[in-house]
Amino acid sequence: MMTNGDARRQPARAITRGILAAATAALVSVSLVGCTPPVADAEPVEPTSSEPVETADPGVEPLVIPSCEQMLPESVAKEAFGPGTELLVLDDRGPSIDPWLLHSEGFDPLLDTVAQREQCIWGYPKSFHTFFTVMIAEISSTDVEALCTQLNASGYEATENGDVETYTHQEENADGYFSPTHFLVDDLWIYADPTRAEGSIQVGNALLEQVRTANPTRY
Repeated sequence: MMTNGDARRQPARAITRGILAAATAALVSVSLVGCTPPVADAEPVEPTSSEPVETADPGVEPLVIPSCEQMLPESVAKEAFGPGTELLVLDDRGPSIDPWLLHSEGFDPLLDTVAQREQCIWGYPKSFHTFFTVMIAEISSTDVEALCTQLNASGYEATENGDVETYTHQEENADGYFSPTHFLVDDLWIYADPTRAEGSIQVGNALLEQVRTANPTRY
């Protein structure tokens, strides 16, 4: 786990340059099986009854994305990133509150087209050296296809995480390692990038639980 005294991230702009350099040495892309739709049966199954089948009400309640204060329990952030971790307010966030790593990896078009999103930064107050980003976004089926394509092109690998589609890879720069991770659940896109893959998955699952709590009829 990266601490305030261990290898630390450079200021946001310097880190972005480091990530852009690291991106040129991205891992060989692999097939993201979870992003591939199942192949339909060759022969259609004949209906066993001519009686009409009742369907569920197509109406779906709008997605509620928790605020930064409600999105991630502080205890989870501290366990995943370090005891000094706090939710950073606007003045502490540096030049941008956007998920800068997503920009460096080419996810900009998706960030611009999602229906809604909320991103937050956790780290050490008054310091731009140690922090991580989390994001929750609502995406369409078209967005999912584009996201899967970009994940594959960026070298992400499918990672075991229960029934949640999870894709992660590890990057390295002069300050050490970090593990950007993406989670897909229906029309939900969750992102987290703490330093360790285990921490990223822990944070992402906690974000998903908060979304489920805020949307009990959707997930």
